[in-house]
Parts: sequence; C-alpha cells; structure tokens
Amino acid sequence: MITGLVCENYRSLKRIEIPLGPLTAMVGPNGSGKTTILKSIGIVLGQAWPTLRSFHIPGDFTAYDSDKDLVLRVEFGPPLTFEDTLGKTHEIAALQVRCAAYKRRTKRAEAGDMHVDFSPLDAGGDVPMVAVGWESTRRPMFRPLTVSSGLREQALALFIDHRRSVVQHLPAVRGSALGRLLEPARREFGRANGGAAPRVEFERRYEAAMETLRTPRVKHIEQTISETTKRSLGFLGSRAMRSIDVSFGIADPANPFNDLRIMYREGGLLLPAEELGLGVQSAIVVGVFEALRQLGGPIGSVVIEEPEMYLHPQAQRYFYRLLAELAERGDAQVIYSTHSPIFADATRFESIRLVRREPGESTSVSFVSSPEDQEYLNGRRKGLKLLTSFDPTRGEMLFARRVLLVEGPGDQVAARYVATEIGLDLDAEDLAVVACGAKSAIPFFARTCAALGIPFLVMHDEDVRPETGDEERVKKIRDENRKAEAENREILAAALDVERVFVLRPSLEEELGISRNASDKPRRIIGELRGRDVSAMPGDLVSAVQALGTDPSSAGDAPAPSNGSEASQDRKK
Repeated sequence: MITGLVCENYRSLKRIEIPLGPLTAMVGPNGSGKTTILKSIGIVLGQAWPTLRSFHIPGDFTAYDSDKDLVLRVEFGPPLTFEDTLGKTHEIAALQVRCAAYKRRTKRAEAGDMHVDFSPLDAGGDVPMVAVGWESTRRPMFRPLTVSSGLREQALALFIDHRRSVVQHLPAVRGSALGRLLEPARREFGRANGGAAPRVEFERRYEAAMETLRTPRVKHIEQTISETTKRSLGFLGSRAMRSIDVSFGIADPANPFNDLRIMYREGGLLLPAEELGLGVQSAIVVGVFEALRQLGGPIGSVVIEEPEMYLHPQAQRYFYRLLAELAERGDAQVIYSTHSPIFADATRFESIRLVRREPGESTSVSFVSSPEDQEYLNGRRKGLKLLTSFDPTRGEMLFARRVLLVEGPGDQVAARYVATEIGLDLDAEDLAVVACGAKSAIPFFARTCAALGIPFLVMHDEDVRPETGDEERVKKIRDENRKAEAENREILAAALDVERVFVLRPSLEEELGISRNASDKPRRIIGELRGRDVSAMPGDLVSAVQALGTDPSSAGDAPAPSNGSEASQDRKK
C-alpha cells in the first residue's frame, strides 16, 4: 500500500508530505493542486516509465525555477522487496523520481542539461547496494540497485482520469481493472483439464471463423498486401522474406483476452462501449469496479480523478459506497480527488486531505493529525454515521472558504435568508451554512473544522428556560436545562473561542414567536422573517451571518472574524 507522498518543487507543490491510507480523499477548490498531487503519483507508478518526457520544463517546476531539483517520492508499507544474486532480500521503502540539471559537464551532457533519475530507496533514504553478479575470482560484484520492471510491478497503481473512458480499463492496458479480473481466466485458458486446453478449441474455431470471413475480395486484398510487403523487404535484404506472411486477423488465438471489448446493446443496436457518451461509459466503469469488488480480490492501489464525473447523485452514492467498501475490506487502496460532498464524507475524517492554495502561494495540505482530535472525533463518529448518510451536503464545509455551523434546516434557511437580505451572496463568496443535523452533532463538525484549519463560526439555541410551574414541570425543565447547558459547554469547548459562537436565547423559534413543537419549522421561520426589517430580526442570527461575511484578514491572524456587534457584547457579558 502507498503510505505517503513527498513532492518538492513540482508545480504548486513547493514542499508537501501527505500520509495516505486505505481510503484517501483529496478535497479542495479548483486550482488548489489536487490533480497535481494525483499526477505526481502517476509519474512514479503509472503506465509510462518516468523520463524527461514526463515533465514540461520549466513549466512543471515551482515558479519555473528549474535550478532547484524536482522530487516526487512515493512511500510504501509494507516495503517492496528485491532479492539479489546472493539471495539477500532488500526492503525498498520508497520509489523516487528526481528531475534536475547536471551540475557539471559529462560525456553525454552539458552543465545545465536536464536529466531524470528513478531510484529505489531504503528506510534510511539511500539507494541500497546489491549483489549483481560474480567476478572472475568468484567474488560478488555490488552495484547500486536500479528500478526494474519487476520492482515497479509490485507497486503498480491503476489510474483513472476525469475522462472516465472505458478504454482505460480494457484488458490490453497495463494494470487495467479488466486485465486484473481476467488474469485467472487467462491462466486457465491454456491449461488442460482432463482433455485439450480451451485454447486449442478456440484456435480451431477461430481459424474456421476467419476462413468464413475471407471472401474472394478479402483474399485478393490479403495476397496483394503480402506480396508487396515481401517484395519491399526483399529490397532491404531480408533473409526471412520467404517465411513472412501478412493477413487479416481479429485476435491472437494464444491470448484472445487482450482483444476483448465491452459491447453495449440497446434494442437492435450493438456498439463498442468506448464509442458511447461519457455518462454511459462512467456507469460501465462503476460496473467494472463492482466486478472487482465481487470477484477481483486484492488489486493494489487505485487512483481516481473526480469519481463523481458524469454520474447522477444516486450513482455517485453507490460508487462511493463501493469504493469505501473495497478499501475497508482491504481489497484495494483508493485515492481520489473530488468536488462532490457525497465523496467528501466528514465522518470519515481520517480519509480527508484538505488541499488549499492562496493566490500567489504554494499548495498546502491539512488533515486530522492530533491524537487528541482523532480520539475525540472517533468517539463521536458512530452516532453520526446514520445521521449524515442521508444528507451528504454537510460535506460542503470541506469546500468552503468559511463555514457557519447551525443545528438544523430551520436555522440554515434562516441564515441564508438573512444573507440575502443584507446583500451577502454566500455562493459567490464561497461561504457555507451547514446544518449539522442536531445540536449534539455541532461539536463533531466544529472540531473537524478546527483540525483541518477551516475558518468557522457556530450558531445554536441556548435551550435554557425559566423553571416555572408545578413541581413535576420544574423538575422536567431543570433536567432539560442541565442537558442543554452541558451541550452548550461542549460546543464552546469544541469551538475553542467564544468569538466564534452565537447563541439564540432561548431558541430561534421562540425569538420569532414560533412554538417549540410547531410542524414545518423552516416554512414558519421564513414566514416570520419575511417582511421584517433586518433590525427587527434576532440579533445573534444577523450577527452570525454578518460575521460569516467578514474577511478574516481584517482581523489579523485570528482564525475567525472578530465580532464587535451589540449582540456579541451582550453575549460576553
């Protein structure tokens, strides 16, 4: 499994180190560097061998500075292995590609010419010395280990770009999904089982089918091409001219699996899948992964760019669950970039890598790394999974510039309505109002935002009411107040700063004159807000939305905007 990625001086990745797990989601806005991160893995482990052609020079160097080395290193756990001629096993902790300029003139190049080194590294970051043969004195010869095809095959990764083409998965493509699925069938094909091998029967039927296809015109074309080819080769002095023949063919009878194609039939129309629209091709790719899940067994690492592309929401949810299950069962490591809240599941906080890049700056990547944060979030995750599984929009907080966390949909529509009334375009400003689903869920999302460095605010009901009425009622209210006060303290602790927290007393509904038990609260809330002047709306509701629209840079280095509103001053008192 790929356990880490280190990039230096590659495009916007001036210097990053990213830990990678069984399921890893690169989340962030356009232009932040997500695709560059996936591409860096592809250069080291993809189908093409890394060479100078893998780079655009100087365009792929950070700030076009090709005087500094460009380094891409992929780390593994457990390590790859190599056995030398002495039978000694060497552990390879990483494969590294370095693109750099020669420092001095060599036999092959001038100083300043670019070259690419592809190196295996041990746990200490060095290229191991290995026995490669024997001298005439029968003493072993040692040389630095180089990356061989066999070593790279151990770390082969399957890459799927945003085009989502079926062609990427056909059996002839190195490392493809269908190639891996069909490999056991390929081995069985040439093996006899109480009789002739299936390949023998296939070759017989193949030749019969091809003979049927060879009409007189086809035979004439074949003969003309063949004789002309022989004559031309004869001019070149080819000694093998007499044994050469040229003819039409559809498949290699010894290995027909490489020529298999996925065909799409609709009514009486039969088409190769690669000729269909990308929406249909994406659906077929999902089917390939379902086959991998059911039949494939361990398949190594899969790197996907925007798996949500061309899929409607239900298909996105299905594909996300499928990929998550592959990772959880250990059948595949899945690394992907996404713009979809469905694929950015905050309850799987350990999988999130938040990729950001400020204008003029290099890319930064944040993730939940503190053991205290991990323990806290892990303890609260179980109760939130069912809550969030039906509403993936909470993942929007991972894409926003700033976030206002609220309890439920009523608070969410109220905040969005106030934003419209004060002239704040939330979508244009890349701001999000996220309904956490329940007051008790706010600390989880607040702690997640804090751990990932997402600027956030919180708005919630105080839910503390006067203890009046008969003895039984007073006892009930007191118990409810104690529970509410405990929740309020937990929210404040998770928010880390009182300036981030806006409290509606005793609740938004009651400030608007709506019963606590009223049905259809979102509609009732909007009905009460509509027609009111902003000054007549609940103060902390307005202050929370105004603070969300405040540029944090105006408050120095503070992670959340400073709030000097009257409501905020009342809250601190």
